[in-house]
Amino acid sequence: MAPLSVDTLFEKHTHNLTLQWLAGENGKQRCICFETEQNVATIGYLNFVRPQQIQIIGFYELAYLEALPPHVGEDMLVRLFTNDKLVCVIIVDDVLVSPKIIDYADQYHVPLIASQLAGEKVINYLHETFSRLLAQRITLHGVFMDVLGVGVLITGDSGIGKSELALELVSRGHRLVADDAPEFIRVSPERVRGSSTCVGMEPFLEVRGLGILNVQALFGDSAVKKEKYLRLIVRLEPLTLERLKNAERLREEHNTRCVLEVDIPEICLPVAPGRNLAVLLECAVRNHSLQDQGYDAVKDFCQRQRRAMQEEQIAE
Repeated sequence: MAPLSVDTLFEKHTHNLTLQWLAGENGKQRCICFETEQNVATIGYLNFVRPQQIQIIGFYELAYLEALPPHVGEDMLVRLFTNDKLVCVIIVDDVLVSPKIIDYADQYHVPLIASQLAGEKVINYLHETFSRLLAQRITLHGVFMDVLGVGVLITGDSGIGKSELALELVSRGHRLVADDAPEFIRVSPERVRGSSTCVGMEPFLEVRGLGILNVQALFGDSAVKKEKYLRLIVRLEPLTLERLKNAERLREEHNTRCVLEVDIPEICLPVAPGRNLAVLLECAVRNHSLQDQGYDAVKDFCQRQRRAMQEEQIAE
């Protein structure tokens, strides 16, 4: 993981964190280093025993510093701004900073940044941001959709009709997340989240014969979604004569695919002229949701058939 400079952090998250420079702009190229996933917790309230890379100072921390005797307070500030681990200091809770802190930040070239948000909000936001930077990630070939609230990756060979199916699903009220090469990151031991590889490219879909389409401009803002958890993979395959003969009649062709060490259910959807793939995929998603709730249509069918045969035997 490449280091992240304070300047880059400031530029990318100014709006969300209401950031503004107070002092120490000469040190804005200082970098937050990520060596291992355990180093994600680099943010914390003022701590002299186990100093963080980003020290958060709020109302209570300022009150503590101001209550110290003058010589002790100055020693504490020197310890704070001369610590080798320190990357920057963020003042939160929209409090006023004493001129001494500003002077020390400029003197030791330590970025001093202010945020109007509460300290907990700033810490939680930065923790999530750093976790995403450190998360395992992979790019898969396919179209990632939000179908009936379920994140579905449509895969298959080039030219089999993934984009055409995605376009029909969008026209039926479902949402496009990413076309062609969605990026997935592991956000928890059991969850994988997908989005477009490039920010701002979510609305675009390539359809053979039509070229590049902006589905957001065509169908409205509700036609796109920035990110979604991956819960199902639908693999499109040609319906050959051999596959037709050997097809399972009672159950769907169900498998699992490992994505970033998370097992994702995968089903095969045969493609043939005359088959309404959009309706079939919608039904597959609905059936998957029912299975997650514990309902098995095949088991229910067999039980009803067995019960009907037993009642028929009794009647005889």
